Amino acid sequence: MSNFDYYLEARDLISRLKSEGDDESASKLRSAMEGGATGTEILMALRFHLAEIIKNIPLRDETRIQASRLLVEIIDALE
Repeated sequence: MSNFDYYLEARDLISRLKSEGDDESASKLRSAMEGGATGTEILMALRFHLAEIIKNIPLRDETRIQASRLLVEIIDALE
């Protein structure tokens, strides 16, 4: 079992995205966290939105690294 705190990292990423002016991506991640009924459902929604954000949004280097790390951790958790 991983000690990685998915929710803490996601909240931190949401704050970072907001501070960088990417309210739309932050909102998608927040909605994924608030809309899920179970932990698995939340992680699946975060995985989907993170993959889309990483693929389609020009992120700053540190933000891309953080988003990518979170995505990898979520993928590992869902396997």
